[in-house]
Amino acid sequence: MIVTEDPGFEKAVFAEGSPIAVPVQLTVPADGGEMKILAFSGAAEICRRFEELYASDPLSEEAIAFLCRELSPVYAPFGYDEIDGEDYPLFDFRPGEGYTPLPAPDCEIVPTLDGERWDEDLPLDEFRLDPGDPLDRMAVVRDGDGRIVCFAGLNDISEDEGFCELSVECAPAFRGRGFGPACASQLTAYLLARGAKVQYVTSCRNEESVRCAEKAGFTLANAVYPIVFRKSGEDDAAFFDFT
Repeated sequence: MIVTEDPGFEKAVFAEGSPIAVPVQLTVPADGGEMKILAFSGAAEICRRFEELYASDPLSEEAIAFLCRELSPVYAPFGYDEIDGEDYPLFDFRPGEGYTPLPAPDCEIVPTLDGERWDEDLPLDEFRLDPGDPLDRMAVVRDGDGRIVCFAGLNDISEDEGFCELSVECAPAFRGRGFGPACASQLTAYLLARGAKVQYVTSCRNEESVRCAEKAGFTLANAVYPIVFRKSGEDDAAFFDFT
């Protein structure tokens, strides 16, 4: 199934001179269901041919090479001269029906990070929790001195499907103790009890993160492969703010 990207978003990508464009994104259900192709308008015809040729194995090297080869001359005139395929596909994990959280006596849900201390290796500065929003919470584990050494927070909320996307981090010295899966599990149970939908998205090449999702009791729902075009030599950090 081919779905055309929102015209306003597609127009804004080019109007804003974004250093990244994702003209095609493949979503392949793990249960063998129908593949979804989200495509820019200029990529729709290429995607139709792709479906005809590779519907049985859309994530094969040959299939991905076809998309990259056919899309490149379409987007090169806009300055998108590099293709990023290093971290893909992404694995989209979901909690199953009747999800049961892991026992985690050392883990707690916090409504704010004000006054908290954390291990210097944890990137907690990017999070700002809103105590007034019952869904904006973080599950944390602390060391003996009260510093946060592992957490699960909300990385994003998918605008299309309304999923709360988890982000899990653990300080290097505290890895291998089950803290990451425990935090992911406890935050998931908290969100599900309040009617939210939850997903855990990670690169297939991030073995530690994949194991964390599996240990937390998540099930693989989809493999997602965005065809990411970049403008060489440009900082792409602003793109993620823009989207």
